[in-house]
Amino acid sequence: MLANLMKEDLIIMDLHSREKMLVIREMIDRLKQAGEIANWIDCLNVISEREQLKTTGIGEGIAIPHARTNAVKNLVIAFARSREGIDFKSIDGQPVHLIFMLVSPPPDAGLYLNALARICALLRRKDFKESLIKADNAQEIISLIRESEIMGGRESAKTG
Repeated sequence: MLANLMKEDLIIMDLHSREKMLVIREMIDRLKQAGEIANWIDCLNVISEREQLKTTGIGEGIAIPHARTNAVKNLVIAFARSREGIDFKSIDGQPVHLIFMLVSPPPDAGLYLNALARICALLRRKDFKESLIKADNAQEIISLIRESEIMGGRESAKTG
């Protein structure tokens, strides 16, 4: 479950930065402060290179910057929110309000891709996105993710 991979100290409820690369830096700083990242410069470089290839602003107010690097020992997921919105050069041109950052060591490709797919699946639900925007604290963000994953599993079981 994604919720089990998330930690309250990796959640930024209100971003200070208002520019794409500064937001990425702010999120990487949070990973560094939490002791989740060995080499923040390497992580920043890998994510920056990824952003130069193609934006991770996937549209509808969402961005998912992600990278595989030896700067981390395990998959880490950070979350950040901007009520004002960030120009992330998204594919739809809309400002980004919700950002999930995934950083994984190269050998964890399966877990990394699974987590990325799960996040994308959850974010397809408009009610889930709205709940994340309205959440009051980091604990509530994790609870919303946990509940949505459980409900998603129940829906899959009904249709499967």
